[in-house]
Formats: sequence, C-alpha cells, structure tokens
Amino acid sequence: MKLYSLYIAAIFVFIAVFGIRPLTSLYASSLDATMFQISLITMCYSVGPLLIAIKIGRFIDQYGEKIPILIGALGIGVSALLPVLFQSIGMLFVSQFLLGTSQILTIVALQNGVASAVPSRNRDRAVGTFSLFTSTGMFIGPFVGGFTTDYFGYLMAFIVLACAPIVSFIATLGIQTTKKKETKKAKDNNLGVTQLIGQVHLRKTIIAGMLVLSALDLFYVYFPLYAESIGFTASRIGILLSVMAGANMLARIFIGKLITLFGRVKTLWLFMLIGAVGYACVTFTSSFASLFLIVFIIGAGLGVTQPLTIILTYNLAPVNQTGEVLGIRLAANRLSQTILPFLFANLSTLIGLGSIFIFKALLLGIGCLSAKGIQEK
Repeated sequence: MKLYSLYIAAIFVFIAVFGIRPLTSLYASSLDATMFQISLITMCYSVGPLLIAIKIGRFIDQYGEKIPILIGALGIGVSALLPVLFQSIGMLFVSQFLLGTSQILTIVALQNGVASAVPSRNRDRAVGTFSLFTSTGMFIGPFVGGFTTDYFGYLMAFIVLACAPIVSFIATLGIQTTKKKETKKAKDNNLGVTQLIGQVHLRKTIIAGMLVLSALDLFYVYFPLYAESIGFTASRIGILLSVMAGANMLARIFIGKLITLFGRVKTLWLFMLIGAVGYACVTFTSSFASLFLIVFIIGAGLGVTQPLTIILTYNLAPVNQTGEVLGIRLAANRLSQTILPFLFANLSTLIGLGSIFIFKALLLGIGCLSAKGIQEK
C-alpha cells in the first residue's frame, strides 16, 4: 500500500513541477523579461535544493518520508499560485525558489521511500515503475500547461497546475511515519559528505546523475524559449515536451530487459550517448516533425538513464545513509543548475539559444565516458 501511495504522490508532483517550469519561462518572456533575468529565475529553482538537499536526506534516514512529502506538496501548490496573486517578474524569482525547495523535499523522500520499500532483488522493478509514474507526470504537465495557456491564458494554467499537488498530499496522508532505529555504533560509523564523495564509483554515479537530471530539467526551461523563437505556439511546445515525457515512459517499460542484456552500467552509458546525440541535433532543424523525432530520442535516452542513476546511487550508498546520498546526488544536480544558467545566458546572447543544446550534448558525452568506469558492489 505504501509503495502505491508513493507512486500516486509522484505522478501529481511531477505534473505540477514539469507544467510550472516551462510555463514560468514563457510567462516571464511575456512580461518582457530579458534572457539574463530568465536565467536568474531558473537559477532560483536550484538554490534552495542546493542548500538543504543533504540535510533533507539525513532527516529522511532518521524520521521517514511522510513529513517532507506533505510539506513539499503544499509548497509546490503555493509556488504555482504566487504568479497569479502577484503578477510581476520579481514574484517569479520567489515562486521558483519555493518550487525548487518544495520539489527537493518530495523527490528525495519519494526516491528513498520506493527504494527502501522493497527487498534488493525487486529494487530495479520498483524504481523502474516509480520512474514510469514520474514520466507520466512529466508527460501530462506540459500538455496541460500548454493547452490551458493557449485557451485560457497563463494565469489559469498556473491555477490548474496548483491543484495537482493536492492529490499528492492526500495520497501521502495514508503513509505510516517510520523512524529508523539507529544504534550509537552505527551512527558513529556514518561517513561524512567528503568521505562519501571520495568513493570513486559513487562519485562517478553522482556525476552521471547530475548530468542526466540537469539535461532533463534544463530542457524543460530552455527548449520552450528556443521553440518559441522559431515560431511555435504554446500548445505545440507543450506537445513536444509531452512527447519527450512519453518517450521516457515507453523506454522505462524496457529497463528490466535492458539491464538483463547489458547490465546497469553499460545501459547507463549507452543511453547517455543516445541522449547526447539527440541534444546535438536540436538546432539543425526548425521542422515540427523533425523536432518531434529528436525530442523522442532525447526522452528515450535520458528516460532510461535517470532511474539507473537512482538505483546505482542507492546500491552504492552505505546502508544507514541512503537518503543522505540521494540528497547529495540531487544537490550536485542543483549545483550544476545554479552555475549553468549564467553560462547559458552568455552563450545564448553571443551565439543564440541553440548553443545551449550543443554545449549540453558535449557535457553528456563527457559524462558517458566517465560512467563507463563505474563498478557496482
């Protein structure tokens, strides 16, 4: 029962987050925000998680998942309503900061809850199913946001998306709060953050996860701006973002078979390479049909890699510090999202929005080479 409650909570959290994020960048553009301001707004999404992700992981290791998910769901709903109540560029900074902070509360708790709810032999299937639910949310969110914007405007789209985390809140109420009993000896043996990152294979897995998650997240922010710049409507942009999420869903159905054929590590770096190739192709066409295919390739490639980085991170983490290590993983991702928007803003100013996708393709390619060296326990 707990596992299915977590799945339901996940889908509606992701509907809200992945509907709000691209909608925010488009709404900011409609308010005549500059590219630099949009980059700063994007950065605000990452600042809160960067500060608290590791502490949240430690809290979850000790007290369980319920409280962070409840607080995070409420925060996501409020973040969607702020642009409606205060229609200014300045409020978008606050909204994105709250969205990012609330999302990290939910995502670390959900990932750790799903991975710990089943025995190790069933973990691949449980995390794969969890990722299928999250990609379903990623599919629905942009679709709802895009079409609601075209027919009813930005503000109504924010209101509709604010309703989604209410379902996550209700689903989580039924989860029993768990508190791990940790002996003094076990606590004394816990590794510090530096020691955890110092483990070579765990570090490489965290870097791979950072590159994959930042590629997914940044796509939802910058692709709408790029697509708008070549003449696409909000509904067409929403369709393409939903195609990416749909490819995530389809690819994740086959994770079990891929792991059986190639193993986790080889599957990880092969599909990171596929994602990199897709990213590199984005700027070479303005055709809706061509972008449909390219976005599908990106979604399939990165859709397989994301749950694999969760599984590998969890498996390589010390038993009593799984939540903390998952928090480190997400903090590393948010660190990249704090730095990269400034770089991307300058690149897009100098040589256009398309340069963002070429640069990210190179980073994924480098990450692919690093991921080849990961060894499981």
